[in-house]
Amino acid sequence: MRIVLVEVRNFRGIRTLDWTPSPGMNCLIGPGDATKTTILDAIELALSPRTNYLADDTDFYNLDFTQPATVTITVVGLPDSFRSDARYGFHLRGWDETAGSLSDEPDDSLEDALSIRVSLDASTLEGRWSLFHLRLDPEAEPPSLRFADARDLAPTRLGPYADRHLGWGRQSVLNRIGLDGRMTGQLAAASRAAREAFRSTNKDVFAAPVAQAEKLSRHFSVRVRDGFTAELDVQGSAISSGGVVLHAGSLPLRTLGTGSSRLIVSALQHNAGGSHIALVDEVEHGLEPHRIARLLKYLLAPPDDRSPSPTTLAAPPQIFLTTHSEVVIRELRAQDIHTVRCDDGLTTVRSVSQTASSPEVAQRHLRAAPGVFLARRVLVGEGRTEYGLLRGLDVAWIAEGKDSFALAGVVAVDGGGVTKALALARHLSDLGFDCLGVLDSDEPPSPETVLTVEAAGGVVLIWPDDSATDERLFLDLPWAGVVSLLQYASSCSSQASVVDATNAALLKAGLAAIVDLDVPSARDCPEIRTVFGRAAKTKAWFKTIEHGEAVAAIVTPLLARIPTTPLASHLRTLREWIDG
Repeated sequence: MRIVLVEVRNFRGIRTLDWTPSPGMNCLIGPGDATKTTILDAIELALSPRTNYLADDTDFYNLDFTQPATVTITVVGLPDSFRSDARYGFHLRGWDETAGSLSDEPDDSLEDALSIRVSLDASTLEGRWSLFHLRLDPEAEPPSLRFADARDLAPTRLGPYADRHLGWGRQSVLNRIGLDGRMTGQLAAASRAAREAFRSTNKDVFAAPVAQAEKLSRHFSVRVRDGFTAELDVQGSAISSGGVVLHAGSLPLRTLGTGSSRLIVSALQHNAGGSHIALVDEVEHGLEPHRIARLLKYLLAPPDDRSPSPTTLAAPPQIFLTTHSEVVIRELRAQDIHTVRCDDGLTTVRSVSQTASSPEVAQRHLRAAPGVFLARRVLVGEGRTEYGLLRGLDVAWIAEGKDSFALAGVVAVDGGGVTKALALARHLSDLGFDCLGVLDSDEPPSPETVLTVEAAGGVVLIWPDDSATDERLFLDLPWAGVVSLLQYASSCSSQASVVDATNAALLKAGLAAIVDLDVPSARDCPEIRTVFGRAAKTKAWFKTIEHGEAVAAIVTPLLARIPTTPLASHLRTLREWIDG
C-alpha cells in the first residue's frame, strides 16, 4: 500500500495542504518553519490510530481550536481482503493516477482507494480515527479500520533516536519483520528462571522490612499464611518482548553511535515484511557524507528479501524524509525531491523535476548548486565575476553594519553563463523561491526568457548599453576607482602586462598610450573608460570568484559618490531586494 493523497486542514502550522506524493522516495526540502516535519507528523498521526492520544491547543492552526483539525490520507494498492464487502468494500473510493485526482465513487477505470481520517475534537482534544468518503451518513457513527489492519498500515518513524527499533518492543520494526509465537513461552520460562535465581540469592538484606511488615499485619488482624517473604514479582519487573534487544556479542546495539543505529534500523525498515511507509526526519542526523550516500542508495534500491519468491520483485517502500543537507540533495534524483513552502498557513509542495524544463535540467541544477535549494531566497550571478562580486558585496555591506546575506536568508550562486543562469532563475522561481538574477548585456539575454522569469516572480537586473560587468565598472566608477581597478589587475599579474594590454587597446582606438597605471584624472573621458573596460573584459582581469570579491571591496565605498549611475542604481535595487 502507498499514499496517493495527503489532505491537511488546520493542523499545527498548516492551514491547508493538498499534496500528491510520489510512489517511492519523497524528500522534502525547504527553509526553516516550512512545515516539513509537520507533514511527517500528520501522516504518522493519521495512519497510527491510538486510544490514548490527547492533543493540545498547539495542534490547531494558530491555536484556534474552534476550527476542526483534520488529516486525511488516501492509500491505494489495497490487498484483496480490504476490498471485500465484508471489510471495507462499501467505503472504497476511486483514484486516477494519470490525472492525480480522487473520485468519491470507485469505478472499473479507477484504482481502488481508501481514505483514513483523523479529527481532533476541540472540546475534548481527543483524536478520532475513521474511514472517510462523502457518502457517509453525517448522523451515523463513522466506520473505522480494524486494529490489525491499522497496525499493518502504520508507518515506521525514524527520528533522531533509533533505540526503540533495536528491540522487540511495541511498534518496533523487528516486530514488523516477525514475532515468533514461541517467544511468549520463552519469556515465561525466563520469568520462572529469574524467580528461581532470586530465591537462591542471599535475602538477608530484606529480612528486617519483611519481619516488620509481618508484625504489623498481625497487629491489625490481617491473616498471614506461611509468613511473609521477599520474592521476585515477574510481572512487576516487566519481563516482556520489549526487554529483548539486539546485541553484538554481549553489547546491546542501542549503545552504538547515533549514525550506526540509524543505519541498522533503516536497513531493517527497508526489508521489513509487507508493504510499508517509512518516515525519516533529518535523514543526515549522525551520518558522515559517505554514509549518507550509501544509505540513500540502499533506500532507493528494491528490497532484497520481501518477495515471496526470488522471481517476483517487491515494490520498494514509500519513503518520506526531510533534510537540510547538500549531500542528500546531490545524491538523490530530481524526481525524488520536493520543495515545501508555507505562506500564511497555505502549504505547497512542488516537484523539483516537474517544474524544470526537463528532468535532465532539474538534475543538473541539483548537482551544480545543491545549496541554493536549501535557501529561502537566491541571488543568481551570471558568471564567476558576478558571483564573486555578490560575495564581496556581502562582506563589504556587513562591514557597513548591514544585515548579511545569511541573516536575510539569501544565498548567492554562479549561474554558469547567461542561458544557464536564466534557466536556473526560472526553475527556482517556479519552485517558490524568491530569486534575483544579475546579468551583463554584452551578450544580451533573450527578452522572452527574461519575461518568463519575471512572470514567475523573479527579478532580473541587466546592465544597460550592451556592457559586460567589467565594462560597467570602468564606465561608472569615480576616476579614483578606475585607477584602483587597474592597480588591482596588475597585482594579479604584473604592471607591465596590464600596461601593454591597455596601450594596445588605446592605440587601436586612436588614443594616447599611458606610461604607468597611475593615470592622471586629466585623461578621464568616456572613450578611455570604454577602452579600459574592453581590455579588462578581453584579458579576463576579473574573471574569477576571488577577483570579483576584491573588486567589490573597491566598488562599495565609492557608490555614494555615483548615485545616479547604472552601477549604483542596480546595486541599490539589489540591496533593497535583500532587505525586503
